[in-house]
Amino acid sequence: MIYTITPNPAIDIIVYLEGDLTHEKNNITREKYVDLGGKPTHVSAILEQLGDTANKATGFSGELNKAELVAIFDRYQMNHEFIDIAEQRTRESIIVVNNSGGSYMITERGLKVSDNDKEKMYAYVKENICPDDIAVVGKPAQGFSVGDFRYLIRLLKEQKAYVACDVASEYLNVAIEENIDFVKPNKHEINDLFPGDEPVHQKLNRICDKVPNAVCSLGSEGALYKVENTFYQAIPPKVEVKSDTGAGDAFVTGYIYGVANGYDVSDRVKWGVLCSASKVQHYSSCQINKDNFEFIENNLKIYEVR
Repeated sequence: MIYTITPNPAIDIIVYLEGDLTHEKNNITREKYVDLGGKPTHVSAILEQLGDTANKATGFSGELNKAELVAIFDRYQMNHEFIDIAEQRTRESIIVVNNSGGSYMITERGLKVSDNDKEKMYAYVKENICPDDIAVVGKPAQGFSVGDFRYLIRLLKEQKAYVACDVASEYLNVAIEENIDFVKPNKHEINDLFPGDEPVHQKLNRICDKVPNAVCSLGSEGALYKVENTFYQAIPPKVEVKSDTGAGDAFVTGYIYGVANGYDVSDRVKWGVLCSASKVQHYSSCQINKDNFEFIENNLKIYEVR
């Protein structure tokens, strides 16, 4: 079973403008979507579209607007079991997208968890997650400290789960220090960890010394990864990009799908690229179309990096 743990999910309100956002002007919208926010929830939504891989989305949710969140889960036919936080609302994020490209995000801080809420999460992990399960963990909510995040990671490891994180800054540091199984920093996050002119693949190698499955996402330039002692870059073909929001989460989904199905590292990365390059062709943050996969796979380029 794959468990996706989202401590601070979101309801995304995505607004596409007819033009570009202009100060002191009535900006007219072209389209509007209500979608799912929160990296691990995206993983569950895309896993359902891939099929044949049991998964459950969990984490914290606000009691006051739980029905709105569940309606989005149901749209993606997700299996979900969230811990409700009384008298709070799941955060909303407003994303304004210019016609010429580029976007602006306005987001609420979201849920604030208590010690009692955290104990419920820890109890859920102990009762449900078994050896050989996969846990995909996202950035914590307010009140969930870096120390609490470290405890959650250690608890998952005690359950003998395969632990994957797509987090940044101090949480990425914790994930690396705790020698989890998979991380996917992007190029900017790696450069924040290791400032300087050293090539990115050499910086990634420092992470690979502690995390056996570390991949660096490079946006439209694909992904950088290591097999034994050699680094490779997988570059997807150029496709029509409608929205790159959630592309990294789609990559994580494909990679974790590969883990769950026993694929080797190269095939896990290939599935990551298939999912991310398909996702960018859709406005939704977690929509793919498997009909895109054949073209992407046939035009995927892989190069050795020296």
